[in-house]
Amino acid sequence: MAAGAVEIDLCEVEADGDAGPIAAPLREAVKNGGGIIGWVWGFKGEPAASEQSIVLPGLSEATTSAEMLSSGLPGVVTAAAKTTLDIESRRLMLRELCGPNANSVDYLEHIVVMTPVLSDAITANEAVGVLCKRIREVGNGARQAFFKLEQTVLEVVGPARGKPGCWGLALMCDDIANAVATARAGGLQATEPKLAIQGGQIARIVEPLDGVAIAFMQAGPRRDD
Repeated sequence: MAAGAVEIDLCEVEADGDAGPIAAPLREAVKNGGGIIGWVWGFKGEPAASEQSIVLPGLSEATTSAEMLSSGLPGVVTAAAKTTLDIESRRLMLRELCGPNANSVDYLEHIVVMTPVLSDAITANEAVGVLCKRIREVGNGARQAFFKLEQTVLEVVGPARGKPGCWGLALMCDDIANAVATARAGGLQATEPKLAIQGGQIARIVEPLDGVAIAFMQAGPRRDD
């Protein structure tokens, strides 16, 4: 699937003996009802000597060489694969591969991650060149750290009160009412759009999908403007 220039892959375990970098985290996620097991970042530059083969459909070859990285997040697979394509080229190729999104989703706006030790996650991300842009106090001892990857914000929250790992996705839409209607037509419960804290509108799928919380957003003026 595609959200703008971001490829989203759904995975399943075919056999208990499956090997490879994502096999063990995937088996663990399946036991817990699913979830986001990690991500692969694209980078421009020379590949590292520590690359492994990781199966990635879509824009990549059937098997792609990827450098396995530390995310500072228990159970989260983080890797980096070399790319020569810019954001618009990836967007066009994914649109040709997957077709337009009927719900008007245009891109992946942000990913929410829960971590037991926020400083460890910040250190791990900054060690591979993904700099923390802002830290925000959210109350009850928890803080949010924000990172930016092209159009997508990586929001890391810690300390996690529950199981650490990737918690949810927010998808930016051209028409949030259409996104809600499409979800409901597919048998899902979705909230009515409301004003978002950061501006624009937000609506949520009521129950997580395979362990992943999903929100739809539509851009609009910031509420503090």
